[in-house]
Amino acid sequence: MKRSGSLIGRVVHSPILWGGIVSFCFYTAIHNGIINNQLIIRYCASHPIEYYTVIMFFAGLSAMIIKFITVQIEKTKLRHGVLLGQREMRKSRIDEVGNFIAQLDSYEKIYGRTIRSCRLRQILELINRDGTANELDDELRYLADEDVNEADSSYGLVRLFLWAIPMVGFLGTVVGITIALGNLDLNAIQESSKILSAGLAIAFDTTALAIALDLVLYFVQFLVYRSESNLLRDVDKAVNDEIRGRFELHAEVGGDGQIVAFRRILETLLESIEQLTLRQTKIWEQSMATANQRFNQLTEQNAEVLKRSLADALAENIRMHADRLAESGAEVLNASKDSAQTIVKSIQQNIAALTLLQSSITKQTDAIQNVIGISNQLIKLEERLKENLAAIAQTGNFEETVNSLTAAIHLLSSRQLRVV
Repeated sequence: MKRSGSLIGRVVHSPILWGGIVSFCFYTAIHNGIINNQLIIRYCASHPIEYYTVIMFFAGLSAMIIKFITVQIEKTKLRHGVLLGQREMRKSRIDEVGNFIAQLDSYEKIYGRTIRSCRLRQILELINRDGTANELDDELRYLADEDVNEADSSYGLVRLFLWAIPMVGFLGTVVGITIALGNLDLNAIQESSKILSAGLAIAFDTTALAIALDLVLYFVQFLVYRSESNLLRDVDKAVNDEIRGRFELHAEVGGDGQIVAFRRILETLLESIEQLTLRQTKIWEQSMATANQRFNQLTEQNAEVLKRSLADALAENIRMHADRLAESGAEVLNASKDSAQTIVKSIQQNIAALTLLQSSITKQTDAIQNVIGISNQLIKLEERLKENLAAIAQTGNFEETVNSLTAAIHLLSSRQLRVV
């Protein structure tokens, strides 16, 4: 929707300004008691998040109201009839475009700029600049699409509010639940229940308010958008009826022979371009095929050279490893022979030592057996001595017997020592 470019026009059409004014008046009425409905106060003035939600709603609603009023004014101006005057029996010449632009200037001085007048002005300026009306159809379609895109982009602020209002409501839900859970005290259930209910009330009230206002704003936007789409369709029809077929086409100015000759020249030029393109394409294909063939040959040659180099390198490495292994085997064999001889000598020495040890053990065994025999004789002698002592004790010659036994014991001890 085309607007006035002046500062006053931008201020008058500012939805932020009007939304702020309406929000200020609304909350002033609430705080001064003019609006005392408890439901409105609960859902609109109980928490700062509700204030933000309501302010964004009023700003979006102001934008829709301003656009709706603008659309209705455009529809009213569209009923003023044709702006370029009634059609004549003949088609207008291109040099008469200045007269039609002057008529548009007179109309805009009285009624101001409209979508239809702006589009007609753009078309007339294009015809005056190019000196032909041959591109009129394309220009009409382009300008129609441009107006549709501009109208669609003018809803950007409202779409932002439609997205932001539910997000602010969800933020209120998070804040309310956080307050409720943060002040929950299981040791004081009665006091905590009041805080919990207040926090949950903030959560649900902000969400409900955001969803309700968003639905209302979305419905209003749909109605205004449909009304503006109908307006643009009517403008397209009015502009097409007024400008299409009004001017002489450039093809009708000159003679038919010039047009035919020019067309033949163009056809010949196109054929030459096509032939050159085909020839260039074939040349490129041949060049690419030759390059691919040469590349394949070079690849095969490089692969063969690489294969031979790898084979030679592997053979040399294998030969070197074989020589190293042979040298290592000879060194290991020599070392093994020396170690074997040393081990044999050690074994022989150990066998000799074991032989000597065995003979010594045999002698020791014989001596031990002799000692065992003497020990048995001593045991028998001790028993007989005990019997003799008993007999002597009975006879009364005890001291003589003891002396005899002592001498016998010394005699046996000396013999035993000599044997050992």
